[in-house]
Amino acid sequence: PGQNDRIEILRSDSVPVIENHGQGCHIRILSPPENAGQHEVYDIRFDPGGALRSQAHSRGTREQLTVVRGAVTVTSGSATEVLETGDTARYAADLPHAIASQDGEAQVFLIVQSG
Repeated sequence: PGQNDRIEILRSDSVPVIENHGQGCHIRILSPPENAGQHEVYDIRFDPGGALRSQAHSRGTREQLTVVRGAVTVTSGSATEVLETGDTARYAADLPHAIASQDGEAQVFLIVQSG
């Protein structure tokens, strides 16, 4: 079979995890390593009171976040919005930004696109 005739699988227990970034958040890296710095995909789970605060990424970087479960507060620069399950936010990530659980546990799907 050719290169296109295959499906690459990452089983749940094999997905790379970042545990020491943020407070009370558990980050699973879903995108391939060769996409780092260009197009990154994350599954982030927040404990109650959990938050992920980030410094500005490279110029033109944008993030797209969809809430899978719970509610989160998203801040980008001086703008702040509360999102609930099913909501999506698109915002600049080339300035300080943050995601924080609103009232309890939360889970988001995050795409980071470099500019």
